[in-house]
Amino acid sequence: MFSFSNIFFANVLFLCFITNILLGNENVDTRLSVGVETRYFKNPPKWARQSTDHLQTSVEGFIEVFYPLNSSNSITINPFFRKDGVDENRDLLDIREGYWLFESDPIEVLVGFNTVFWGVTESINLVDVINQTDTGDFSGNQKLGQPMINLQFLPKYGTFSLYLLPYFRERSFSGSKGRFRGLTEIEKDNSEFESTESLHNIDVALRYSHYFANVDFGVSYFKGTSREPLIFPNTATGLFPYYEQINQIGLDFQYTYVDLLFKTEVIVRDGFSETYAAAVSGFEYTFYQTFDSDSDFSILIEYQHDGRSKNEPQILSDQDIFVGYRITLNDMSDSSFQGGTVYDTSRYNSITFLEYETRIYENFSFQVSVTEFSEAQTSDPSYIFDSDDFIQIKLTSYL
Repeated sequence: MFSFSNIFFANVLFLCFITNILLGNENVDTRLSVGVETRYFKNPPKWARQSTDHLQTSVEGFIEVFYPLNSSNSITINPFFRKDGVDENRDLLDIREGYWLFESDPIEVLVGFNTVFWGVTESINLVDVINQTDTGDFSGNQKLGQPMINLQFLPKYGTFSLYLLPYFRERSFSGSKGRFRGLTEIEKDNSEFESTESLHNIDVALRYSHYFANVDFGVSYFKGTSREPLIFPNTATGLFPYYEQINQIGLDFQYTYVDLLFKTEVIVRDGFSETYAAAVSGFEYTFYQTFDSDSDFSILIEYQHDGRSKNEPQILSDQDIFVGYRITLNDMSDSSFQGGTVYDTSRYNSITFLEYETRIYENFSFQVSVTEFSEAQTSDPSYIFDSDDFIQIKLTSYL
């Protein structure tokens, strides 16, 4: 049987061939991006074999191609790559998007790789279960492309979506030289699965979303392989991920009242050994054109609760309070600031971040962020990287 890596790279070569042809077509919209990212770690590494370099630099890029075949059919291609100078486990060649789309009101059919986002809250998105997380991006906001067949029915009374996911994307973990890992490395190549179909288990997801008056909501159901693995000991010096089968029901809800947004996400998951609930809820209030300027200032407050026990995959957000802000300058450079702190009320530790983003001229963007961890207890999942405070600078060119 062909391995996924062989099939994947065969598709990459095919997409490169098709892209080369499409670039010469005047009906094709294309965008190319190349960026350089540097992280500075102020503290020495916590664990043996981690790189002692304070600087970690990587190069990444993507090409976006949109080709309309006719009024109903189109092709979208968006391969992404990343090459890291320290941790080879951050190296990535991924098809974020690579699909054929058929649109004929009120039906849409999508076949290929795609990235799907569900959720409304700021600090964590519990209902967002379709794509695997790209752990090479510490924020967790970037996802790996997911092979899928997506059918959508869009009548006037909402959107019905069906997802068939025929292949599972495994999570990657930091290598021996990388930061953000524990004392013992996690061996991705030794992954185990509850499903006898392992990577080829067919996952199914359903979602209904709609809006009325000042309310936007979505109801979802997922049955398949959990994107979050349990971590078990393999040998005296190794760990391996175990992916369980789950059933999850989710609700995301947003209510708008003038300048106030009330947001909530709730899930109930039947997991490895128990059924538990988790929720995140809060609000966002925006002061528009503050001090007679063009800038908008938003206050963000959310509370996170997760009822899972230690028998389930562990996450950082269990009994946490998030307090943050966003400043949008609305200037010619699309400049913005965002910052906040996530405080764990049960373990008394926190993660604080600050981000600034702007555009330089027309074809460059500049980002700088600072992330700091407070000291954590040894029982806390964040203990493994509480010495990995870092400053990240990223310069991206769009061609």
